[in-house]
Formats: sequence, C-alpha cells, structure tokens
Amino acid sequence: MKKLVGLMLAAMMVLTVMMPIAAMADEPVTISFFDKNSGVRTFDDPIAKELEARTGIKLDLISPSGNPGEKLSLMLAGLNYPDIVLMDRSSDIVNQYIEAGALVNLSDYLDQMPNVVAMYGDTLNKTRYSDGNNYYLSNWYGYDPDPVNGFICRYDEMIDLVGQERADSAEPFTWSEFKALLEKYQAAHPDTNHTLVIGEPGTGGINGTFAGMNSLYPYYVHEGKLYFTVRDPQFMDAIHQMNELYREGILDPEWTSNNSELRNQKLSNEGVFAFAGAFWDTWTPSNTLMAGGNANGEYLAYKVIPDGAASADLPLSGRSSLGWDAIAITKNCKNLEAAIRFVDYCASQEGQDLLLWGIQGKDWDFVDGVRTPLGDIIERYQADNSNFVDQTGITKWTWFVKNSPHEDDNTPCRFWASVRDRSTTYAYQNLTNGYYDSAEFAGLEPAGSTLEALMYQGVIDVFDQYYPRMVNAPTVEQCDALYAEMLANMESAGMSDIEAYMSDVYFARLALWGLEPVASK
Repeated sequence: MKKLVGLMLAAMMVLTVMMPIAAMADEPVTISFFDKNSGVRTFDDPIAKELEARTGIKLDLISPSGNPGEKLSLMLAGLNYPDIVLMDRSSDIVNQYIEAGALVNLSDYLDQMPNVVAMYGDTLNKTRYSDGNNYYLSNWYGYDPDPVNGFICRYDEMIDLVGQERADSAEPFTWSEFKALLEKYQAAHPDTNHTLVIGEPGTGGINGTFAGMNSLYPYYVHEGKLYFTVRDPQFMDAIHQMNELYREGILDPEWTSNNSELRNQKLSNEGVFAFAGAFWDTWTPSNTLMAGGNANGEYLAYKVIPDGAASADLPLSGRSSLGWDAIAITKNCKNLEAAIRFVDYCASQEGQDLLLWGIQGKDWDFVDGVRTPLGDIIERYQADNSNFVDQTGITKWTWFVKNSPHEDDNTPCRFWASVRDRSTTYAYQNLTNGYYDSAEFAGLEPAGSTLEALMYQGVIDVFDQYYPRMVNAPTVEQCDALYAEMLANMESAGMSDIEAYMSDVYFARLALWGLEPVASK
C-alpha cells in the first residue's frame, strides 16, 4: 500500500510539473511561505497585491513567532513545514533539511527557471550541496562592493585638526599620522577617556577595522593550508596598535561591554573623536549631533593604512557573495509548478525592481536611462522609513535579492541607496579598494554536536577569553606573554586538528568552484 501511494503521488507530481505555465496563470493559487525575517507583518500592502496580480499566486505567510530557528526545527521534526521556507544560510538547519530529504532538488527544474539561471549565474555553482545539486537559492547574493569598515571621525574635529582641504581629501592617513591625531585630540580633551570608541568583541575575531588595516582575513591561508588568523604574522600588529591606544587612555576602556545602545550614547556626546567600525553604525549619533545645531557634527569615514604600506588596497569590506539567507521549496509543496513560477518571477530583474523599488511609473521610472525614485518617495522614506516600508511595501519583502548594482544603469538594488548623503559619499570616496568576497570562508566550521564541532568551540572559547586581555594588558611585554599563552591553550584545545579539518573543507570547496584562495600569503 505504501509503495502504491508513493507511485500515485509521484505520478501526480510529474503531471503537475508538466502542466504549461499558461494553463495555470489565470487560476489563483495559494502558496504557504515561512520567512524567518517577516515578523508579524501582513501580506496586504500595495507591493504584495501587485505581486499577486502579476504571478496569480497568493501567499499564506506564516509568522515566525518566537525563535525562528526553533520553529524551523520543530517543523522539520513534525514534517509540517510549508511550501517554501526561508532560513539562515549559515545555520546548520539548512543541512538538516537537505539531509532529511525535505527540500526539492532545484537542479531538476532550472530549465523552468530562466530568470533564476540568468540572475544567479555562478552563484548556483557555489551553493551546490556535496552531492552537486542545488536545494536552495541564496538571498542577498552577488558581489556587493559597498564600503564597510574604517575610522569614522567627527567631521568638525577633523577640520580643526587637519584643515578643511585635508578633511575633504580622499588621501588615506598612515597609522602614525592618524595616531598623532588621536593623541592631539586626547591632549585637547583631558577629561575624556574614550577618544576612540569600538564595538564589543565579536566571537572568534578582532575588531574589523584593525583587522582590515593589517590585511587580516577571516582565516590565514599559507603554503596550501588554512589556519586560524592568530597564526598570521600580522595579527599581533593589530593587537599591539589596540593595546597601545588602551595604555595611552585613548581607547574607550569600556570597549568590551559596548553594545549598539551604549555605543550610540557615547558617540552622541562630546568627547569622542572616532569610531572604528562600519560607517553606517554612526548614523544615529550623527543625526543627534546635527539636530543640536552643529551642521558638521557628523561622523565621516576615513581610511588608515599601515606605515610604509605598498598599497592602500586593504580587506576592509569583506562581503559574502552567497548572501545571508537560503530560500527553498519543500517536498510538502502542493503545487510545485506554481512555486517554481513564483520563485522565478521574484528572482527576475522585474520582480526585484517591484520588491525593492516599487511599481514603475508610480514609485520610480527611468529618467535619462537611469532608475530614479519619483515624487517624494525618498523624503518620505528618510523621514520615517519604518512606516514608509509598512505602508508602501517597498523593500518590505526582501526575497531572492541580488545585492549588486543593476547591470544596465549601475543603480543600487534598493531604491533608497540611489541617493547618497554626505556620510555615504565620504565612505565611497575614502574606503575604496577594500572589497573582497568572503564566501570562500563561510561555513568552514564544523557544525552540530560532532567531536570536531566541540573542539572548534573550545578553540574559539580560548581566543575569546584572551583577546580582551591582550588589548587591555598594562605593558606590551605582558601583551606578548598573553599571546604566547593563548596559542598554547588553543593548541591544547585542538587547534591543529581543527585547522586540518577546515583546510580540507576549504580547498575541496575551492576546487569545486574552480577558484584560487583570495587571501593566500
């Protein structure tokens, strides 16, 4: 009986897939969709209605109430997952769904998804599972050369310290030049002890600005092997720089406990000169300072390079071309043809422009061959972006997003990024030549409850313990002693074994993709 039922279901699926799209286009079809990012939003805005009209498909959007990751696990355990799921691509939950046989093999249907093939291109090659098949499509994929990390400094203070012309220049500062500015500011403001603010320590990595300035990548690749970054000869250059600033009272002594709220509070007050991190993290404090009447009280991005650097090209903007999310059609899908049609339309350039720019002729149009927001769209978004998104639906539903500029007019994938304010302009001007694709390093870490995964976590725990202690060391000698102690303890936790494991995974991936290491030294 089970075999008979299985054969009947297989026959029904084949018949459904073989139906021509035109035969079903006029029939309303409901597709259930779990999007871990959707929150409690309802699918009834103008963009949602337009998407339904264009595809003939209604979405039953399932709210990811509570913990989305836990809900995905429960759905998998109970085999009650919806037609389409959007998951965290870097999470092991994707592999769990694949290994459980819960996802449709999209490789079998790519001939029915011409827009997916055209838009995703080589990304499809990079998201293949170990069996060579595609079970999901990336979200926020593609090459994104937008700037990220730098030293984000108070513009009015930069003018006072170096003059208007230098403050407006795209010429990078050397580390010695920039450190002299920090010291000069500190001397002029003896009551402050947080001239430079940085974010709280991340897990398994040092501050991104100091890492990039010293050409540190997520992992150290050397002579055909992959290692933890702590083995990179330039690792201690970054630690010594941070330690020196801490000992001189320039680095915020509370840096280990800063979260976004505390960071914004500090940056919104006088006594702070610079922030080391992503340039967009200072937007809220900048607005607070300028709202107080200081037109130049804004944080703007500057590049700082090592003394004697042969090039100003630094890994400041690591972005993964594989994106953040995984979107998959499940084996529970009741109308596979409709799901494929929906996916292919959303992934198309027309679908992307609808989701991220709005309705052409109403929200945007081509002006002199360039996509241009119409009317007061930008002003309304800048005044209250949350309400604007909810009311209009523009950028409310971010699915199958190709996070790269349009090929025809070089405008950003999102409408609001087409207009640059001063902060964004300076970031693009000064944080140049910093992009690299970090996709080759993504997901190398062993997952689950395997022995390798436990050893990996033990190695990371040692690093996380020693990183702030090295930065906060009272002398450079003690800083170096802590580094040696850290290496020994990481080795005892199994660092060499985990490096060998990840090195095999890494080079097998590069061979599959046909690439050379981006960060080989």
